[in-house]
Parts: sequence; C-alpha cells; structure tokens
Amino acid sequence: MAKVGEGDARWIVSDREDGTNVNAWHWQETDVLSWSQKRITEEFLRLNLNEDPRGDFKITVRGEEVRAEGEAYVNTRKGKLIVGYEMKVSVPFTASREGKDAVEGKVEFPYVGDENADEDAELTVNMGSGQDRDVADAAKREILTLHKKKLVGAMNDFVKVLSKGGPALEKQGPGGASPKGTTAAEAAAPKPSSAPAEKPKEKPKPKPSSDLRGKSVELKEEFYCRPSDLYECYMDPGRVQAYTRSEARIVPKAGEEFSLFGGSITGKQVEIVPNERIVQLWRNSSWPQGVLSRVEITFSSPSEGKTVMKLKQTGIPEEDDYGNANTVDVTLQGWRMQIWGRVRQCFGYGC
Repeated sequence: MAKVGEGDARWIVSDREDGTNVNAWHWQETDVLSWSQKRITEEFLRLNLNEDPRGDFKITVRGEEVRAEGEAYVNTRKGKLIVGYEMKVSVPFTASREGKDAVEGKVEFPYVGDENADEDAELTVNMGSGQDRDVADAAKREILTLHKKKLVGAMNDFVKVLSKGGPALEKQGPGGASPKGTTAAEAAAPKPSSAPAEKPKEKPKPKPSSDLRGKSVELKEEFYCRPSDLYECYMDPGRVQAYTRSEARIVPKAGEEFSLFGGSITGKQVEIVPNERIVQLWRNSSWPQGVLSRVEITFSSPSEGKTVMKLKQTGIPEEDDYGNANTVDVTLQGWRMQIWGRVRQCFGYGC
C-alpha cells in the first residue's frame, strides 16, 4: 500500500520519456461523454424515418439539438478496457404533414446504463406544449407505432460500439491491437499475452476455489474511515444511491430483501451486527435462475481512522445464464470497481 502523498507503482505509470502506456498495462481513464453525444447524433441522423408507406408525417431529427447527459468513460487497465456509462439521451425532432402545421417533440431515453447493455433501452416520446394537440398526438402515435423499433435499434447500435471501447476502436489502426472492451458491469478478464513484457509487481489475485456450492473468493480492503462509516455505505439507502447513482432498496434488518443497481444485484439480509458484520444471500441478475451466493463482510479498526474490511463470498456459479464462464472475474470487478472504487471516490475514504 502506498503511504499518504506517495504513488503506488501498481497503479501509476512510471516516468517515461515518450510517455507511453506500454500494452495499456497501467490505469488510464478517458471521459467519452462528448464522443458519445456525437456518435449518438450520427446514429439517429442516419435513420430513414420516412420510408414506411403507412406514415402520414415527415419526421426530421434535429441533430444539432441532440443531447447526452450524465457520464461515460473508458478505463484501460492491464491490457483491457472497462467501459462505464449512465446517460439520459434526448433526440429532438420535427414532424410535419401536408396541410397541417409542423409539430415538435423529443424522443427520450431516460436511462442508458452499462448494467443494461444487453437490454433494449426504454424510450418515451414527449411533444412540446402550445401546439395543435390533435396533430401532436397523431405524430406521437405514429412514431411509437411505426418507428420505435428503428429508434431503439439506433441506440442499441451506439451501445454496442461504446461497449467495445468507443473511441478506442477508432484509434486502432489497421492490423493494430486494442484492449478487449467490456462494460463496467460485466468487466470480463483479459486474454493472456503470448509474450508478456515484464510487469510491475502487484498484489496476488484472489484464487477462486470450487466446491458443491460453486466458487468462492476472499478479499481484504482498507479504508480511511470508521467502521460505522463503511457499514453505512452498505446499509444506508441514501449513501448507496449516492455512489451507485442508481436505485437501491435496502432495509438493515435480517430477513429483509435488498436490491442494488436498479435490480441488477438482489438478495436477502441474513445477519446484521451494526458496524461489525453483514451476512447476505446475494445474486447477480445474469446468473442462472434461483442461484444465490453467500456474502459475509466484517469490519475492524486496527488504528484510529482506519478500517479493514474482509469479504468472503461462496456459491458463485461456474457460468452465468448466457454460458459465460467468467463469473468470478465479473464478481471481483463488480466489488472493486462498482462498489469500493465508487465509495472511495464519492466519500473520500481512499486508502
């Protein structure tokens, strides 16, 4: 562990005259929100919303007014890409038909997030006020009836590109190699290099073990805070929603069910000793139906202002519901990136 004010060689690129991040080994984060807005605009401007003979309206996307709000980033670490995003997307349009005044509205995607990358994004159509209501309603019905599939498809096409690295793909030259892209919610393990260069010494990875209940992992993390502070990051819905930036339902009582990341993580509280111990039944929505793991988290304070957290998770399935055999890596990355990394960033508990 690095001391306060010092860097950690495992995470910080050593000084090089050429400034190269060799083999994308070291941590590098790129904000791709502006790129995302540009790419989304291109996807929707490419659509032909006027070829269906059943349509009465001419639909024109106002590309200069397309907006993507929220966050989108691409992280590079150990030769792989981890992509994270949470956005609200607005696509303004004009609908006109012969003999009637044109009306304006917006196709909106209220939430486009990495944990829902394999699902169709929710779409709504909102018409502006102060217009001919009958015409506006007719335009809205036509868009939802004739064009919804195309509009959702355009968003899906954008998500596919972003999930593979977004602008990182554009920078990859002919025949060049780029890190493997995954979403932050999926965070798959990188493929091994055939001739790896000498790498910085790093903490050994937790070794999964298999038994009749599945695989197990044990982790230990340190935070600059009190045990009660870290306990609240698991049990206080307000705090959880602050760092996950998504819906969370939590009741700190044995027997109560909980839900994180809008339902991507669900389970039940088994045992709770405030500020000391949490035991849960825990599952990822991508796991086979009915599969639950057991999570045990303990908190201790070896010195004032410092908390050591230990986590043991058993019963992780060999594969997810789609046949992917990287469930342990996905689970580890989820704890490290989506939970503890965000807790440190949001509350300043870094260690």
